[in-house]
Amino acid sequence: MKKQKKRFVLAEASLDEINKQLKINTFAIVILIGMLMLNATQFMRDYSLLYGALIAIMVFLLFIMAKSRTLLTVRKQSLIQ
Repeated sequence: MKKQKKRFVLAEASLDEINKQLKINTFAIVILIGMLMLNATQFMRDYSLLYGALIAIMVFLLFIMAKSRTLLTVRKQSLIQ
């Protein structure tokens, strides 16, 4: 018998699973903001193209994380009601 990996599927998620994912999402957003601030200060000091690219990537990832947080929050509200 093969063991199936348990994957997070938003449509089938319970309230506890969504709360867990929201906590992970919040942690990831905090880490991204911290890294973004570090890259921004380094960019202001060096004016390097590398740090400019890293800032652009971090902003994009932050945008994706915010969108996923919105989806999780909407799903949580629909489960509560």
